[in-house]
Amino acid sequence: MFYTDQQKYWIWLSSIRGVSTSQFYQLINEYGEPGYVWDQLILARHILAPAAYRHLKEARSQDYLDELFGQMEESDVTAITQPDDDYPDRLRSIPEAPPTLFVRGNREVLNAEKAFAIVGSRKITVDGARFTERIAERLAENGVCVVSGLAFGADRKAHEGCLNGGSPTIAVLASGPEIVYPRENEDVAARIYEEGGALLSEYRPGTKPATHHFPARNRIISGLADGVLMTEGTARSGAMITMNYARVQNRPRFAVPGSVYAASSEGPNQLLVEGALPCISEKQVFDYFGWKRVEEPADMAADALDGLDETSCKLVEILKFEEKSFDELANIMKISPSSLNSLLTILEMQGIIRQSAGRLYRAII
Repeated sequence: MFYTDQQKYWIWLSSIRGVSTSQFYQLINEYGEPGYVWDQLILARHILAPAAYRHLKEARSQDYLDELFGQMEESDVTAITQPDDDYPDRLRSIPEAPPTLFVRGNREVLNAEKAFAIVGSRKITVDGARFTERIAERLAENGVCVVSGLAFGADRKAHEGCLNGGSPTIAVLASGPEIVYPRENEDVAARIYEEGGALLSEYRPGTKPATHHFPARNRIISGLADGVLMTEGTARSGAMITMNYARVQNRPRFAVPGSVYAASSEGPNQLLVEGALPCISEKQVFDYFGWKRVEEPADMAADALDGLDETSCKLVEILKFEEKSFDELANIMKISPSSLNSLLTILEMQGIIRQSAGRLYRAII
């Protein structure tokens, strides 16, 4: 990809280890243009800490530039700088907007007409996982791009639901855009990339995840979205950091109510007390924003079940309310494994049930 000299210097300056977002913009205000930083490093000494200034001096070389842009090309990563026309308007408006976005995948999706963030617990419950995936899927079926952080639990379910619903999704990473953490989510990252979504980071390729990167990336998750939903999590979870950023950024906050005795609902319930909008389906989101949606026919479930035998209907009814594993279903249904496998295969081909990770089954009607 072609970059102007000013873009190259901007990308270079934003890639340097130890230079924070606020310091980056201080340098731009001091110098006027990033290229002048390259020419006159000495002025940066009163802005940067000694270690960051040392990194800046070390990075002022053609070898560093060649490595940076070579790594971007090798990883199929492109960069969008804050002055660029295609820098996301939503993100541009937040405090300390990332100077540069490193994108692997479809950069156009960052400016999706409708975008909604979903966050929650890494240790998500069965019901929480089911709700998260389902609402993301329904949003996607209606043209909404779902934004999340590609972590375990709720993030993964949000991305999977969006992809299953046929819309691209954005994953904001706390590492370089080509480094997936946790590695167990590489399969979802591959789907995001292959199905028109974007893997996004403010960190250059090759950057490994670090503890302090995760809270910082959460401001990008909320900043890219029209609104943010928390499905589950404790009051001290990382998802609550995202919700606090959403409040500062004036993004509407939604929360799924839950039992006052459940630790998994502690965060959402606290948000509701603070004035967040209760959410029990995608309807609350669409109603709030005035987005048009495709209504599910009231007789859809009846039509789907029409013609099924008694055993199939019983199986679907069980899976309407809770995901079950193959072994659990075999125990409940009291039929042979081969018969159950055939039944599940037929129902899956008919679009009545779906198999998720861990060979868990659920009804999707």
